[in-house]
Amino acid sequence: MYDLAIVGGELIDPERTQPYRANLYCRGGRIAALSEREFPARHRIDAGGCCVSPGFIDIHGHIDGDYTAARLLHLQGVTSVLNGNCGFGLLDVGAWQAKLNQDGFILNQFQLVGHKDLRERIGVSDDHVALSDAQITQAGELLLGELEGGAVGLSFGLEYQPGAGWAEIQALSQVVAHYGGLVSIHLRSDGLEGLDALEEAFEIQRRTGAAVQISHVVYQFCFGWMREALSAIDAAVRAGLDISCDSGMYTAFATYIGTEVFREGCVERWGCDYSDLHAASGRYRGQALNRQTYLELRREAPRDVVIAMLGNDDLPALAFTLPYMMASSDAGVNRSGDASQGHPQDTGTFPRFLRMMVREQGQLSLNDAIRRITLLPAQRLGLPAKGRLELGCDADLVIFDPHTISDTSAFAPKGRVDALSKGIHAIVMGGTISVLDNQLVCDHLGRAG
Repeated sequence: MYDLAIVGGELIDPERTQPYRANLYCRGGRIAALSEREFPARHRIDAGGCCVSPGFIDIHGHIDGDYTAARLLHLQGVTSVLNGNCGFGLLDVGAWQAKLNQDGFILNQFQLVGHKDLRERIGVSDDHVALSDAQITQAGELLLGELEGGAVGLSFGLEYQPGAGWAEIQALSQVVAHYGGLVSIHLRSDGLEGLDALEEAFEIQRRTGAAVQISHVVYQFCFGWMREALSAIDAAVRAGLDISCDSGMYTAFATYIGTEVFREGCVERWGCDYSDLHAASGRYRGQALNRQTYLELRREAPRDVVIAMLGNDDLPALAFTLPYMMASSDAGVNRSGDASQGHPQDTGTFPRFLRMMVREQGQLSLNDAIRRITLLPAQRLGLPAKGRLELGCDADLVIFDPHTISDTSAFAPKGRVDALSKGIHAIVMGGTISVLDNQLVCDHLGRAG
């Protein structure tokens, strides 16, 4: 007898070009059978009228074990997430993973080591200075220990740490390359200067051999030079560089007001006004800033989340003209524990991706869209048992209605940033139902990889 039967659905295997009808059976946390026949099972999901796909994999998140952020991400169909991006994350990955695997968690979590975390652990808190040779050696030894403990790579947030020098970037990337991990990069600059920053990312790959992931492309180029950036990335890929990239489905980006991203002069650099900066948490939540409140938050509340309302809605579609562009959420920046604070990406990214790219704009086929949020990130992370509907693969699954799946979250005050998406019937983690009709029914099935 099988543990779970999912019957009557259209299966979306991202390695195929079209959905096909079959029943899917789970046993021992794995996909155990795919058949037109019905077999007995302890639990049954009627997927009639729905599609069944592998669980969505978010290649750019900031969950790092935060329950509130993980819940919102999981409810939009994400079963695995790569954390520790933009240079921020956690250290002692091995101990963290051991505890998570003992207690369980909502999501499967994979962890990058943050460059900023490495610097701070060896006593360098000034983001405007480069590491010395001795400090680079220290950081490299610490990084190696984290990789041996279970981390899957390293993330740079070069815009956040403008003092980071080429020597430390190259040396740390070489450690990751030797270990076969991934280097994720939040570029050093945005807009026009971001084109030069792209070249720095390409040079990391050329000089070290490390696999490079360029993060949230739309956020880096939402105020100009998007086409040029995509052309540069594609030229690098065509030239044989091991480069991949991801993008969210919004152009308005969120981060902490006290960071270098919001350094003085940002409104002039972006060609906007202070009123285009909206507080997403803290004392001015839901309000547009002015110069006075901008300076006040920079000085007194640097960890408040602020959203820069920039760009136009055509840019995400442009990003996905690259056939290898993956969708990502950037979710989890808000750590207040209050789900009503933050950015609608925390709740709506993946349903929004399917709604816009497939159903409304018809730019991507359903199979191709699913490939970009399952198989592509699984391959990039070296996870052969995830992102596919094949016998023996992990039974992480999403059952959704392709005609109704949609985000409902919106920027405050126009709507609720934590409004749950529509059209997801059920989510399965390791062959066990975790979400049914937008209700979390089991929250400890996730593991750290």
